[in-house]
Amino acid sequence: MKYAPGLGLISLLALAACGSDTDPASNTAVVRSFAASALGSVKASAPASERMTRARLAEVVTPVMLTTIENTGHQALIAEIETNGPVATWSSVDDITISLRNGVIVATRGFGADLMAATVPAVSRSSGGGQTYTRVHTLLNGEDQAVRTQFACTLQNDGAKTVDIVEISYQTSHVIESCTADGVSFRNEYWISGDQKMRKSRQWISPDVGFLTIEDVRR
Repeated sequence: MKYAPGLGLISLLALAACGSDTDPASNTAVVRSFAASALGSVKASAPASERMTRARLAEVVTPVMLTTIENTGHQALIAEIETNGPVATWSSVDDITISLRNGVIVATRGFGADLMAATVPAVSRSSGGGQTYTRVHTLLNGEDQAVRTQFACTLQNDGAKTVDIVEISYQTSHVIESCTADGVSFRNEYWISGDQKMRKSRQWISPDVGFLTIEDVRR
């Protein structure tokens, strides 16, 4: 799996010309079309977050978010392609998908060591208090067999924090989720604004993939 820095940015910003926020199938086709036309022609040395501007994002007619794989630094924009109840699925131009339940990752595809499924908490500005709950992750082992791991987790509210996302500063509540199981531990972070939108998150996928940062670049 490889994210193409710049390719996702160019391709998805091109949705301004012919995308539709009400037709997921059309969005997917447009993303793929522009990806094909941009291959081999994009050279980007700066991170996607530094190349984006609000003026360019204002032209995009479909919701997009910026993702960063922490271990590699690879970045890509993802577009919403499907909703199923509270779960929204987002895709990059090369069919890497992330499924979110109210901003919390419940599944990924295309990363290699994917999170096949997860039971996750509801996270909001008022989350916290330190109560313990169970988070369940399903991963595939080396023989493509599903392995379920139960993590003991807590949520803590770290107070008010300011986050900057593409020329806008948001006042948020910083919520920290700490989980551990069988010698494996991770700490997810969520930044939630006053309108209950998850503006930014840093979430653990699997031991091999590590952490993924998601920034909501919509206003």
